[in-house]
Amino acid sequence: MSNLLLRHFRSRIPISDHEFNLLLSYMEHFQVKKKHKILCSGEVCNTTFYVNQGLLYSYSTDSNGLENVVNFAMEDYWIGDMYSFINKTPSNQTIVALENSDIYQLSNDALEILFDKIPALEKFYRILYQNAYTHTLQRLDCSLNVSAQERYLKIVNENPKLLQRVPLHLIASYLGITPESLSRIRKKIYL
Repeated sequence: MSNLLLRHFRSRIPISDHEFNLLLSYMEHFQVKKKHKILCSGEVCNTTFYVNQGLLYSYSTDSNGLENVVNFAMEDYWIGDMYSFINKTPSNQTIVALENSDIYQLSNDALEILFDKIPALEKFYRILYQNAYTHTLQRLDCSLNVSAQERYLKIVNENPKLLQRVPLHLIASYLGITPESLSRIRKKIYL
């Protein structure tokens, strides 16, 4: 059993040991090696993934073949393609392990069953979706109204561990800039 996962749920909803064990019985627990793809573009994202240990990231590929980082998920974070998961449509995202990772996944079908068995789980997923939505809105607002340097500094201040674990070319992609632009920003900041 994952104590981190239990704390994760209990920090958001009241869930008994029995309910948590029931939830765990519907979740698949597995490990993946670095560079393993757990979702490929074109597949329907039928599951959400919880990172117990390790680091994952998602990206989409544009018409020129350029990979654009959508999100990162370290320990105690969820990742998936919410649009594909909710609408049961093919995903335009790929999710890859940046490190060897320990993951729990919960399928859409299992989730529907669990909503009836653990009523508080609906509140948990509502909170999860609201947080994902507001994060997306904040990221969109930043990309439209904040300079690349300010966006980089936001990561430095709010998530410094990410910078220690993620290659800079992926950070640049997440910021919507080239690795060379990020290099210039870093040089300017750290001189």
